[in-house]
Amino acid sequence: MLPALALLSGLALPAAGDHAFVVDIAKADAARVEALKHGDGVRWWLELGERLVVAGAREPLARLVGERDSLGEIADVTPEQLALRARGCRDHGDVPGSLLARGGRWELRRLAAGEALPKSAEADDHAQWRAVQPDTVIARQYRLDHVTAAAPDPLVQPLVDAIDADRWFADVTTLAGWDRSTYGTTSLTQARDWIGDRFAALGLTVTKPTFAFSGSGGTITRSNVIGTWTGTASPNEWIVVGGHYDSRNTSLTSTTNAPGAEDNATGCAGVIELARILVANHPRRSLLFMCYAGEEQGLYGSKAHVTQLQQAGDLAKIRAVVIMDMIGYSADTTLNADYETYPAFVAYMNTFAAAAATYVPALQVTTSTNAWGSDHVPYLDAAKPTVLAIESDYDVYPHYHRSTDLPANIGPNARAMGAAILKTNVAVLANEAGASDRIFADLQ
Repeated sequence: MLPALALLSGLALPAAGDHAFVVDIAKADAARVEALKHGDGVRWWLELGERLVVAGAREPLARLVGERDSLGEIADVTPEQLALRARGCRDHGDVPGSLLARGGRWELRRLAAGEALPKSAEADDHAQWRAVQPDTVIARQYRLDHVTAAAPDPLVQPLVDAIDADRWFADVTTLAGWDRSTYGTTSLTQARDWIGDRFAALGLTVTKPTFAFSGSGGTITRSNVIGTWTGTASPNEWIVVGGHYDSRNTSLTSTTNAPGAEDNATGCAGVIELARILVANHPRRSLLFMCYAGEEQGLYGSKAHVTQLQQAGDLAKIRAVVIMDMIGYSADTTLNADYETYPAFVAYMNTFAAAAATYVPALQVTTSTNAWGSDHVPYLDAAKPTVLAIESDYDVYPHYHRSTDLPANIGPNARAMGAAILKTNVAVLANEAGASDRIFADLQ
């Protein structure tokens, strides 16, 4: 629980703002959340997953919120004093301002007196800092959207049941045996070739297209790994299932001590696990199972793939994309995942949340249209329906971007967490990869 937030920063801020409360809405229903947003005394609000900030006149707000649900108060605050910062950014230094709440992949921070929002946030939708707009849903618990879980589809359930958490974690362990910094050579190449061998063993066509980017020592050339399944009925309709296989430690350019078990052997191994299950069912649509290099240095692998699709005239063939980045860690036995996209693709994102409600009811899903900072972004910028799946506790993972990001340190809940996201994703992909919502008609 956060302390009284008015005391967090110790800043001398102007007294012209509103009084605000941070409210715990983790167990609230939709009616309660709406009542809090529009209750007596509320002038503006921000919804951040399990937290809601309501601002206005103190006394009516205090009665509205109640002592039980209040996580703290913020005195004399305006939206202009607040900023959103993407969680899990590449930098590891001190962060300006004081933390008020977290929601989705963002944290709400109160800036110091006289401290301006970084200029990059003013015009760059991809900036790690963004201005706050009042009355905005930054992230939302999916269950608040009047969700009623559907009955499991008897043709999809077997694919969900086929997810093998032990097999997936064995692949995580293998990948974490290599230093996979994109600035390295031998270990990264060994990991790349091992991934390609796994794809080839499934009968996929394997390619390793190269791309180049500028590094500290000049131009660096690296490879993505693609295992392609050609659809049996609609080969020109493509679905991308991806995750990056490169890793890093605190030093971005280091070529050693970068096992990257959680970030992102978990996601890359997840691509392999989904390939095993989907390919065995002879999908009607084509599937591109992809593991990217260069994500940590600037999304270079996924950007290169989008560029290559454009140059080949194949971008229009992309029907849907799902990216997995850090899917194994859970700080406790509560399984939480974030799914995010751009506003244009909310319906696609919600199919994943709905699949979780149906097939993995233990998984609590938070959705957001504020996409940032992983390999989903290049596809979104190319106007392709794309989601990112990521576990919700990644930013409190104590071994994030460290040499200690080892399989043994992901924690005792790793298999349950990874399986929950993989089961959710395969349930959606079972339908996306088919014709008339089925992938099974071509089985002999």
